[in-house]
Amino acid sequence: MKRGLLAFLLMMTVCLPASAFADAPMKNETVQSCDASQTITHEEAAALLGVDANSIAGIVPGPFQGVWEVNITVNGKVHLIYVDCSKKFFIQGHIFRLSNKENLTRARFEELNPVDVSSIPLNNAIVLGKQSSNKRIIVFTDPTCTFCVKLHGAIKEAIRKDPEAAFYIMPYPRNSADKALYEKCQAALCDKSGKILDDIYAGKEVGPPTCKSNAVDEIIRLVERLQIQGTPSMVLPDGRVTSGYRNAEDILKLLK
Repeated sequence: MKRGLLAFLLMMTVCLPASAFADAPMKNETVQSCDASQTITHEEAAALLGVDANSIAGIVPGPFQGVWEVNITVNGKVHLIYVDCSKKFFIQGHIFRLSNKENLTRARFEELNPVDVSSIPLNNAIVLGKQSSNKRIIVFTDPTCTFCVKLHGAIKEAIRKDPEAAFYIMPYPRNSADKALYEKCQAALCDKSGKILDDIYAGKEVGPPTCKSNAVDEIIRLVERLQIQGTPSMVLPDGRVTSGYRNAEDILKLLK
């Protein structure tokens, strides 16, 4: 991939001020809808976007009429860019369905970037729910993260609604310099019962770790290997990785 598009993709992850576009004139241009006779090759997409054709992982119809979804591999992950059928414009961003507010781009990204669940060691995890269950979700969490705290409550509710569900919780400090949180996570992993983890989520003081292990360091290395982007993140049974808070009902839907 050429450095230009990679830099652009990284730039687009931050918000640009409205003033950056204040002097850009608005102009309506005619575009066309896709029909069965229209195609776009990997080479065409690569030329339009200024990337190496080898970085194009695939091209499929987009989520609505008039666009193609172009899959581009960047740093081992497949990202989505939408190209309109007139081949004049591309869209780099998230597309939502208004009827149910579903993030179609995020769902597709998760589908395109599964991890190998069998490669994830679970010996360090704190298990909530039915340990022998095959309905497993692996949760990477920082107990000081606001949405992690909310997700922990939703997980408890999900277990009450479906006792067959199992959650393998792996706490770690997002800030590696936070030694106090590191010790708290280690204490929770030594305890294994989930009681100390509950106390940490509740903002209570907990005692020092009662065991010596490299569990927290191993979780941090695992997060880096899986390229987990932020907390909370959940690895589903089919390998999809989804980030952010979900309520109990939505969590259980992920297991179906």
